[in-house]
Amino acid sequence: MKKMKRKNWKILTTKMKSEITQQLKIYTNNVNGLNSPQKRRNILTQINKGKYDIVVFQETHICQKHVAHLKNNKLGKEFFSADLTKKRGVVLYVNESIPAELKFKDMEGRIIAVEIKLNQEKILICNIYAPNGPKTQFASNLREQMAKTDSDHIILLGDFNGVIDQKLDRSKKKNRKSKDKIGQLPKNFLNLKKEFDLQDVWRNKNPEGRDYTYYSNRHETWSRIDMIWASNSLVTKMDKINIFPRDKTDHCPLEIIINHKRNSWRWRLDDNLIKSETEILENKNLTKEYLNFNDKENVTKQIIWDSYKAVMRGYFIQQKAIANKRIFFKIEQINKQIENREKMSKQQPNNQKIKKELNDLKKDKLHLELERTAKALKFVKQHSFENANKPGAWLARKIRKKKQQQQIIKIIDKDKEYTRDEEIRDRFRSYYSQLYKQEGEDLEKISIYIGEQKLDKITETQRELLNKAITEEEIKKAINNLKPNKAPGPDGFTASFYKVMKDELAPFLKTLMNQVLEQRVIPESWKEGDIITIHKEDTDKTEVKNYRPISLLNLDYKIFTNILANRFKDFLSTWIGPEQKGFLLGRQMKDNVRTIVDVIEYYETYHQKELALLSIDAEKAFDNLNWSFIKLLFKEIDIGHQFYNAIEAIYMEQKAKILVNGQYTKEIQINKGTRQGCPLSPLIFIFALEILIRNIRRDNQLKGTKIANYEFKLRAFADDLICIRASPGQRPCRWPILSIFRFWAR
Repeated sequence: MKKMKRKNWKILTTKMKSEITQQLKIYTNNVNGLNSPQKRRNILTQINKGKYDIVVFQETHICQKHVAHLKNNKLGKEFFSADLTKKRGVVLYVNESIPAELKFKDMEGRIIAVEIKLNQEKILICNIYAPNGPKTQFASNLREQMAKTDSDHIILLGDFNGVIDQKLDRSKKKNRKSKDKIGQLPKNFLNLKKEFDLQDVWRNKNPEGRDYTYYSNRHETWSRIDMIWASNSLVTKMDKINIFPRDKTDHCPLEIIINHKRNSWRWRLDDNLIKSETEILENKNLTKEYLNFNDKENVTKQIIWDSYKAVMRGYFIQQKAIANKRIFFKIEQINKQIENREKMSKQQPNNQKIKKELNDLKKDKLHLELERTAKALKFVKQHSFENANKPGAWLARKIRKKKQQQQIIKIIDKDKEYTRDEEIRDRFRSYYSQLYKQEGEDLEKISIYIGEQKLDKITETQRELLNKAITEEEIKKAINNLKPNKAPGPDGFTASFYKVMKDELAPFLKTLMNQVLEQRVIPESWKEGDIITIHKEDTDKTEVKNYRPISLLNLDYKIFTNILANRFKDFLSTWIGPEQKGFLLGRQMKDNVRTIVDVIEYYETYHQKELALLSIDAEKAFDNLNWSFIKLLFKEIDIGHQFYNAIEAIYMEQKAKILVNGQYTKEIQINKGTRQGCPLSPLIFIFALEILIRNIRRDNQLKGTKIANYEFKLRAFADDLICIRASPGQRPCRWPILSIFRFWAR
């Protein structure tokens, strides 16, 4: 980057790339022959009315020497597979305005696959005409070809000549078992559907519905053998799928409309831009220049800091664009050299020098192509990468697989199904808006309850350690402890950035963070978060509550809260009782597991006694923690002015966007709960939970079990509790846990 004049250092803001929605309209039909000019005209007239972007036909019956009949400028560019004779035949038309490339085809007129580009994403469209008889080998060949592609999404459509479900996809069962098997798609065909995360689009929209596409006069049955299978990531973008009546052919045509929106653009620093010594030095100089010029008394530290991140983000975006152009130019030059060496090799097939040069050029090209996907390699095992036959395509398939498996294709709320992206996003936003909404709290009751606990004040030594000014050494230590390759927050800055720039940034961050302790103010970017949701295993994927929210927070915020967390841990190690074993140095969850096992084994040995174990899972406990309860609790133990200011600043205003199927929801306000992803979150949770545990510990009417001289009443596993009670039949179990929870949750 050229030396920037100081007048160019202004407070900058960057805008997200605009979201673009592009409609894709697809038509498919088994036409049962197109050799007749009149039939071609009739079908063309019908299709032109629909203004389709993609048109696919099966059973064209046009042989290889007559493929000129398939050319049709009104339908678009044609891609076909034809047989030597007037049998089979498939064709796929793509609107001329859509970039398209042939990916693979067979020579028997059964398979044609084309990749199109839509909103910078690649969609593989594969038109098939499956055999009437056995399909196992056909499915195997198809899978082999599809596995070589690196498209982002897949649409597999055409005449499958078989059904998925005999009960739903046929008008009546066949009488003979053998024919049942012929009409059923083979196992490896269904495995292909599962492997590539494809959904039967019509069935997805009509779970219990019945409709058919072909009538067999021989068997007097209707069946749905013409289908469209699509990637999970496309299913939720489909407005409709129609099965039209038969008209010009003996199969019903199908139509789908896809409203494809580009995924929300989220900038993330490419760590390759801060690797060379030259780049590092340039970034350090830019940082020094910015801070020297802008760190003035008339501008707050918070604005200066957020503006610095905006400036650096703009600079890195510029550098990434330059780097990409450089790589594309190199690849273009190498392609020309490869073409030249190929011509020379044809003229001199035995020239070993030319062969070596050609191989070297291909290796150079592969290296450059992989450089473009270097970020993705961080999340894939290096061993698998190095041993893959075609690492580029292999990596793309891994990324596609992960993306498709994370796709949410259906949400059910109050017995109503939601299958479109915007509907699904709205369900998540509605759920979390309600979850994080604080209402109906009674501060007086909470204050009285906390006062009744008769909590000891912290010691002067503890208070001093918690409230002392933050040092550069603490900041650098927190930066060094940042884990690499972790997803950054909304600002996109990675751990590598802070590690490279820590010497230049630590002095300013020290001033900024100490202002939080003294003045209770934080940068606006520290209030923001991106929420991603992770499905909990063995739960219903169609219920929003079964997704765990994880907050992606900006790393500068996490550096600050890491420092607070390390100080707070020292205090909690003496304040938290033995019932809690998580999140503190020297304590492990497995110790509580061992305790429970020991108690059970003891009672099994002395079986004349009875024992009751009550397991309690506090649903959404982290998300329901009352902020007022936390703040009043800190005041009660006299935590100290500076530390309390930090807590007050953090738990005053929070907001987030939820990422669902590649798109962000509108912003929601967060008024309660601790963000899972914040270093302070688990510590504040166990701090609040200790109040409940102390209530149980000192209540003499709540009898646990005594072994030797030790009494065991409760063991905590974060938000999962196990209550232990001996002789449960002697008197009613009275564990007032729920009544205690109401003061600090909901």
